[in-house]
Amino acid sequence: MVVARQLLATACVALLAALAINAAHAEGRSLRGQTVRSVLDQYREAGLPLLYSSSLVSDELRVVAEPAATDPVDLLREILAPHGLQLQMDAGVLLVVRDSRRADEAGSDSVTGADETVTGPRIETITVSASRYEILRDVAPSQFSIDRRTIETMPDIGDDPLRVLQRLPGAAASGASAETFVRGGDRGEVGIMLNGLRLFDPFHVRDYQSIFSAIDSRAVQGVEVFMGGFPAPYGDRLSGMVLMESLEPAKERRTEIGLSVYNTSVLAAGSRGDDSWLVSARRGNLDLVLDPELGSPSYADVFAEYEWQLSDATRVAFNALVAWDRVEVVLEADPEELSRVSSDTDNAQLWTRIDNAWSERLSSTTVLAATSFDNSRNGELNDEEKVVATVLDNRRVREFAFRQDFQFRQSDRRLVQWGVQFRQSSAEYLYRNMASYGGLSALFPGRDEPSALDIAVQPDGASYALYYSDRLRVGRRTSVEWGLRWDDQTFTDVASDSQLSPRLSFVHGFGAETELRLSWGRYHQVQGIHELQVEDGITRFWPAQQADHLIAGLRHRFSDRHSMRVELFDKTIRDVRPRFENLYDPLALIPEVEADRVRLDPSRANARGIEMSFDYLSGPWNWWATYVLSRAEDRIDGRDEPRSWNQRHAFMGGFSFSTDRWDIGLVANVHSGWPLTELQLVDEGFDEDGEPLLVATPGPRNAGNHRTFASLDVRVARKWRLPRATVSAFLEVTNLTNRRNPCCLDWDFVEDGPATGTPELERGVDYWMPLLPAVGVLIEF
Repeated sequence: MVVARQLLATACVALLAALAINAAHAEGRSLRGQTVRSVLDQYREAGLPLLYSSSLVSDELRVVAEPAATDPVDLLREILAPHGLQLQMDAGVLLVVRDSRRADEAGSDSVTGADETVTGPRIETITVSASRYEILRDVAPSQFSIDRRTIETMPDIGDDPLRVLQRLPGAAASGASAETFVRGGDRGEVGIMLNGLRLFDPFHVRDYQSIFSAIDSRAVQGVEVFMGGFPAPYGDRLSGMVLMESLEPAKERRTEIGLSVYNTSVLAAGSRGDDSWLVSARRGNLDLVLDPELGSPSYADVFAEYEWQLSDATRVAFNALVAWDRVEVVLEADPEELSRVSSDTDNAQLWTRIDNAWSERLSSTTVLAATSFDNSRNGELNDEEKVVATVLDNRRVREFAFRQDFQFRQSDRRLVQWGVQFRQSSAEYLYRNMASYGGLSALFPGRDEPSALDIAVQPDGASYALYYSDRLRVGRRTSVEWGLRWDDQTFTDVASDSQLSPRLSFVHGFGAETELRLSWGRYHQVQGIHELQVEDGITRFWPAQQADHLIAGLRHRFSDRHSMRVELFDKTIRDVRPRFENLYDPLALIPEVEADRVRLDPSRANARGIEMSFDYLSGPWNWWATYVLSRAEDRIDGRDEPRSWNQRHAFMGGFSFSTDRWDIGLVANVHSGWPLTELQLVDEGFDEDGEPLLVATPGPRNAGNHRTFASLDVRVARKWRLPRATVSAFLEVTNLTNRRNPCCLDWDFVEDGPATGTPELERGVDYWMPLLPAVGVLIEF
């Protein structure tokens, strides 16, 4: 029945499109002679998800003949064909690309159209790496005419651009945090770049799950995601890269004012001649809607950019991203049992980017940056039946960075890139805690006595990097890219901690519909100067971790509307950094003082799996589905243990419906429950007073699993176009069915168990996000 309704809706949309075209013809508005770009824009604004480059579809291209087709996709295909162009669907978006079949028929790298000769794709437009997904999230039609509405309709908490990663194959996330586990990797293994700078810890509420990113999605032009296999220009990350560019103003001036449950925001952008500017400011609203007894999570951020053209060959941009957090979380407000933590964070990043075109073939990008980061965390727990503790954690970081990248296009078949990167860092740590345990917590090994830490360290040093990358098209259908990267750091305790990272990627097309991608590469990640594990008593930095990625991907387009993608990946991690986890409650308020805190020392780790993706586009409707079969494990003491975010099976699917007035999106997320560890009381005889000696003994780590996780999220948005403004309103619901997805175990100690009258354990379960409704409105003028 659902399928029938969707087919009926699709048929109705197609019929309305045909009637609109016929009406246009009847009124004498012929398409012949119009620019191809203007026709594409008309259908994009009507809701068809289109993406094209202005360099590919120039203003000179005209509709050479009146199209006979009435279906929108067929009509566009008809007007593009004379210019050697075609439509190709990728991840639910229609791309305007070169018609490679015509190039093959001509037996050369050119396609002769009715009016002009169109050269084949230049090497810099070819992406060789596997595991690359491009997500375009533009706030409005821009000068590049990039359609993003299929992705915009996805429900994501707080309209957060970094949460989009959690909709991709190979991602694992709880929904509570904006950080993502990518293909079995840990949090913090994904680099986030904005306008050429890798951002420093760009998250709000960082001391409690990093709930939101500090980046306004409406200030972002596009998001490009590498889920692995990224090329040599990007380093110091084991799992993935996120590349973002800020919004390019499409007109002289625009202003947006937004109000939602999560944020109040103002965005102003404009351009004058070759210069442009953008300012985005947001204030979090959670402290206004949350019960004051639960705390006051207050946060805000500002992003600003000013670009100007110094000359025909040089463009300069000043960027600033500043974020503030004043967060207090309270679990128990009773003064006698007060459990709270407060965190103040100031994070300011300033950078200048200079783009130079030295010649038609040689260009460069220079980035100069400074970062100032201050974080103070204070907390106390007063539960005498579990733990009584205090914590003081002050951190201060100052960084200066320089990056110089060159790009040389030797020919249309070869692109060479090289560059140098430098970062000088200093940090100050002042950390203290005290904890004493009672009840069940005192029965954990080593928790029968109070503990305390007092650490003050001031590390400083530098990191360096050099890279070279060579991309070569060796045939009409085959391209190869190889690269080499060298990194070194001086603030670790290793005399020489340099790393060498070779990388190789290959892509081959089997006709116009099928392509094979292969990637192998070595990746390293050093512990950041702000990541010293002082809260767990560690005062030295570990050597860089190493990961080898092996990826094979096959993509096939069944038609312009339907495509499939399959990827196999294997990631082996060596020199794994010791880490600390809480066995039962990863959401603990002050996790490092809890009794279930354990240190893990893997000798290596491995993640492998297969990802399958399908998507289908028909008019304003788009549906997609992914299935992932994978495993992520640590090798500890000769035994393979599932990583705590391992999910053997994962399914995600959804649909979107977009018109010029309505955006509707629905996403279903189902995956195997994350691992869990059981707990038991072991009777070890009697103590010196003759009392039973009981020890709380964890079972085999991560030997069990929580029940299956499932969430249904929906977003509905409506737009009204007024004479001088556009008003949009949305309703978003996370976990629409209010399913209780287990996250944590809550153990309690019953001295006189109801079953036997002897001490027993009582097992409780806590849950991830409940049903979360959110509403908002946006005014654009």
